[in-house]
Amino acid sequence: MSQQKRLNEYPAITPVLMDYGWFVPPYINGEEHERIKNLVAYIQANLPPDDAAKRAIEDKIHKEFLDVAFSTQVRARYVWLALRTPHISGYSHLYESAVFAYYKREYAAAVCLLLVALEGVLLSINGWRLGQPNKPSFAQLKATIANLTLANINSEMNAVQSAFRDALSAFIDRWIYAHTSSADFSLSVLNRHYVLHGMDAGNFYRPHDFHRLLLGFDLLIDLTAMINGTYRVMVEADCDKYEERRQYYEQLRGGVLQVGPAGDREQELLRQHPNYAPPTMEACVELRINR
Repeated sequence: MSQQKRLNEYPAITPVLMDYGWFVPPYINGEEHERIKNLVAYIQANLPPDDAAKRAIEDKIHKEFLDVAFSTQVRARYVWLALRTPHISGYSHLYESAVFAYYKREYAAAVCLLLVALEGVLLSINGWRLGQPNKPSFAQLKATIANLTLANINSEMNAVQSAFRDALSAFIDRWIYAHTSSADFSLSVLNRHYVLHGMDAGNFYRPHDFHRLLLGFDLLIDLTAMINGTYRVMVEADCDKYEERRQYYEQLRGGVLQVGPAGDREQELLRQHPNYAPPTMEACVELRINR
């Protein structure tokens, strides 16, 4: 299937998935696209009568995107691209910290890191920094992606940008930044207000929820890179930064690393990010030195 045909079908597929908080992420090939189309047809023919049936459908959607979310090559590429891309690079250390947490199955930490990074990126796109007046209102922040001016690259890339913008904007508006008075928490409590304001102790850190937030960040990184001219399908510069991450992520997700060496390696990688501030006076370091 051609890229153009997939793009033509994107607007019909995404709204069905969005009812469950999902969307078609980047890097979906022809075979995967066909499976998702078939799943969407199944959903439309089997509308869920209750919350249990909705969760069963959510499980089906989730399984289709596990490979992309868990792939070390995909994660390493997105960190590589984040380091190169305006607005994203300022918060790329939080993004990679979430990847570390994810591969260690620390889902609550990973969700919180991505929510903070998302808000920081949206503020940056709006041109605001701490200490400046006229901080964007929440309504402005919520509408940031929908109001993005896309780059005029070529007809295919323009269509990709439009599809990504529409999907990401709907995801933020309907799920992540939905007002709690109108949000549908019957399926998921992954919501910026719910999580960051500690509104309840509910399970906002299900693997389902982290994966869709992570894939939403994939859309955000790709879209921002396209608009700012840093987008590349393949890693073509600073390949060592990609490769060292891919290798480390493989070790990390395999569960073969001890805590101490893993922490040391993560500090080395995080120091490559422009806004990362290395810790000082860590107990684990100070007490070990003083023994």
